[in-house]
Amino acid sequence: MATFNSKEYDWTTVTVVLLGKPVEGIRGIEYKSKRAKELLFASGKKARGIQMGKKEYEGTITVLQSELIAMQTAAKAKGYDDVTDLEFDIIVSYISETGVVQTDKFVNASITEAPNSIKEGDLYSEHALPFIACDVEYNVV
Repeated sequence: MATFNSKEYDWTTVTVVLLGKPVEGIRGIEYKSKRAKELLFASGKKARGIQMGKKEYEGTITVLQSELIAMQTAAKAKGYDDVTDLEFDIIVSYISETGVVQTDKFVNASITEAPNSIKEGDLYSEHALPFIACDVEYNVV
């Protein structure tokens, strides 16, 4: 009988690198690739094909307040107003128990918003930073 291990990647297996350093104050990351698509109709009631257009890459990085402050400080040190002025690569690595590494690289990413908020009762402050990127390379070696 064949054996297998169905253990999936979990949060403890993820490493995210922003601005050239691993992000310790990260609470989450999500990202996606999108492609404009449209059905092509001509005579008849069924589509003749699918037309494909531009690709877009976007996501959200959720970080603790201390991490956002560090990112804002790095932006200022480089002569920018804030973190939304920066362009950088984002590297997301998933490491399995067996040591297999799956790495996705967002090329030339830029944060589009840097919101701040905290309210009564919060024990910490986390911030969702949406980003866009020029390209993503999935499963980079």
